[in-house]
Amino acid sequence: MNGKGSAVQIPKIVFDPKTTPEAEEPRFNKYGLDLTNPDYITYKRENLQAEIIGGIQTQVLTRFNVLLKIAKRPQQSAMDVYRNNVDLYNENNIQHFVKQAQIKLNLDATKITDFIYDLIERLEQYRKDKATYIPENHVIASPQPKVSKKVDKILRSDTLTEGLKQLFAKSGMACPKIGLQLFLIALSSKLPSTTHAILQGNPELTSILIQSFSKVLPNEVNRFKTSISDNVLYYAPDRNYWNNKVLLLPTIDKLGKNNTALSELISQGQVDRLVTENTTEGIYRAKNRLINGRLSLISSTNAGYNELCNNDNVVTLPLTNPKAIKQAITTHAIKKCGGLINETEVEQATKLLQFVFRELKPVNVVNPHLEQLNIARYFDEDYKQIKQFLQLTSLVTLLHQKQLGVTKKGNAIQAEVQPKHMLIVLELFQELWVKEESELSYKIATTFRNIKMVLQKGSPKNHQNTEFTVKAMRERLKMHPKTLSRHILALYDYNKIERTGGNQKDGYTYKVISWNDNTPMERFEQFKTEVSQ
Repeated sequence: MNGKGSAVQIPKIVFDPKTTPEAEEPRFNKYGLDLTNPDYITYKRENLQAEIIGGIQTQVLTRFNVLLKIAKRPQQSAMDVYRNNVDLYNENNIQHFVKQAQIKLNLDATKITDFIYDLIERLEQYRKDKATYIPENHVIASPQPKVSKKVDKILRSDTLTEGLKQLFAKSGMACPKIGLQLFLIALSSKLPSTTHAILQGNPELTSILIQSFSKVLPNEVNRFKTSISDNVLYYAPDRNYWNNKVLLLPTIDKLGKNNTALSELISQGQVDRLVTENTTEGIYRAKNRLINGRLSLISSTNAGYNELCNNDNVVTLPLTNPKAIKQAITTHAIKKCGGLINETEVEQATKLLQFVFRELKPVNVVNPHLEQLNIARYFDEDYKQIKQFLQLTSLVTLLHQKQLGVTKKGNAIQAEVQPKHMLIVLELFQELWVKEESELSYKIATTFRNIKMVLQKGSPKNHQNTEFTVKAMRERLKMHPKTLSRHILALYDYNKIERTGGNQKDGYTYKVISWNDNTPMERFEQFKTEVSQ
């Protein structure tokens, strides 16, 4: 304010629980208070604004002394403010504060009283949570010497993967193979670059498998949730809640279009979003919302398509033996109801798997065999499959670190891939690498062969780079438009062709990317032989 008493425009903090950056522990942003600065807690309602200067104390809970500032909104003058110390647990203090604020602000006493008691309720809940909140701190009990020796023996065993499958079977996992697959993927939560798994199949079976698997994960990394929202990601209980954790969701089919933060976190490794908010003055202002957390997602889908499955770091695992899994689940349930399950054995197997998970340390994995192997040829230049094969190979190597004897290079600890690790990946995840063309219907496979013949005939020397349109190909093949369009979409989904240009309105141009005449199984066996040599 200048010497003539002209009004001074006071900048205001506008609060929106959806866009306010986290302050203190993010969980405190649920009270309708602006906690951006805990020493200047702000609350606004209608044409009044309160500010708690100096924050609140939690040592003496029988008193609630604060320095309370109350002002009109919008504040036209520095005179439209009343400040005073007040004990919010003392009715005489509150009534005196209301009376003085009424005089200073020239407002109705009832309105000020209602505003202050509303503020007290919010502050009281905030102070209660602040005083009682204890950050998550799991106490990890060290294994007994006998158990520790057993864990070490398991990790040094030449039949490590088979031993882990047996432990999964004893722990109650209906499909030990899937248990081992998920265990490897969960290990990526220890690494800078995480891998994720989406089971594909019957939702009842996949949900049971995921719940069973969650029991063998250590509590300190286990984040099993039946559902999740964007706000849960932004306002987690504490700052490290998602770091190096495994998020287990029974299904991603119920996420909906508004769960964009999870999709971004899975595809990009973080969410760094700039959002806008409309202030009371009608001015838009930008605020940043950031989530940093290396987490591994394990979930399932019963739909034929989900955008998360398109990410290079998301491994899709179809249930190849649903009848056997259902039978195993039913048998286990019957035995449990009949008291025929050895619960001690289940508990011991579960704890052993947890200790094995904890015992494995993050290491840098080096693959010295890549120069000798033509991986691109085997995977038909499919970048996604190549990346996933290398990621999974690193995880299998991480699992075998006790056998390898890690080396130290600078400040990094590293382990080298052995051929047997690649063979384990090829066999354990065979359904990812061997997709027989018989998966395509006979008619679609025939269409694909005819398309390749047309391109080879039209450009014998450069047919691999020849592009085509659906319209031009239809004229050559003499097929019904709808039939060819359906076949083209199926071939595109199976990575037999790729789009090289165009758009949905005018039509796309395509190029065949799978010219290898060997069947996927033949290439699979050839690659295994090449790795073994």
